[in-house]
Amino acid sequence: MNRRLFAAIAGIGTVAAGLAYWRLRHVYPYEPVLEHVVFPLPVGAEKLHGMRIAFVTDTHTGPFTSGEDISRGVALLDGQHVDLVLLGGDYVSESNIYATSMADALAPLVAGAPLGGIAVMGNHDLPLGVDRVRAELERIGVLVLRNESHMVNFNGAQLAIVGIDDTVVGHANPVRAFANIPEQTPALALWHEADFAEEAARLGAFAQLSGHTHGGQVRLPLIGSIWLPPDGRKRDLGLYEVENMPVYISRGLGVYRPPLRLLAPPEVTLITLRSDRSAAAIV
Repeated sequence: MNRRLFAAIAGIGTVAAGLAYWRLRHVYPYEPVLEHVVFPLPVGAEKLHGMRIAFVTDTHTGPFTSGEDISRGVALLDGQHVDLVLLGGDYVSESNIYATSMADALAPLVAGAPLGGIAVMGNHDLPLGVDRVRAELERIGVLVLRNESHMVNFNGAQLAIVGIDDTVVGHANPVRAFANIPEQTPALALWHEADFAEEAARLGAFAQLSGHTHGGQVRLPLIGSIWLPPDGRKRDLGLYEVENMPVYISRGLGVYRPPLRLLAPPEVTLITLRSDRSAAAIV
């Protein structure tokens, strides 16, 4: 191969690699999608049929994900009737100075939900100053749970939202979180990490929502995630069944270091509760 041909091939390869990296860094992390998921209700909870829950997690508002990026993802829920908003943690990255723009971006979604918003904390929120992050969430009407439950009323029935603290740097105590739920009340677990979902199932949750993994952020064909965070390595994205309890893991809306995505687009999720005995599904 002569030098000119080799140089041309090398040049084309360099341009192609640069273009591919540009898309991984500047395009794919900012193309959010709306996922629809169905959770079956347990027997006796038929009045909750049709309840719709918006689930947003891992916004990671910071150097790589702006408030405008979060707003663009939340806008995918415009026109969808949402009864309740659940937030799954990791709201900010690098500094809690981004908490205000995060909350401002989520405020319209929370304000539009008749049952308001409920949140748990993630491993990025706690070391950065959880008080400020919590204060900003509370400013927009979000209730923050840390090993606690809260009852919401829908169609004359109660649903317990059980918020379990982060497992990486928090103090997760699922037993305490489930302690005060009235007997026969259906319980939905909200837990940043999904690796310990067995505990929520054994304590009586009929379903769990989690985030944390970002779906790996970068996934390769036939291989899947090339890296996953601590306490996010048993299950990485999508729908699982854990001891007969469905667990849904969102890919999250933001991005973290390295700020790349491939085959794991950011998402917001709309959960519908159904009593027709259909199986849990992504629809």
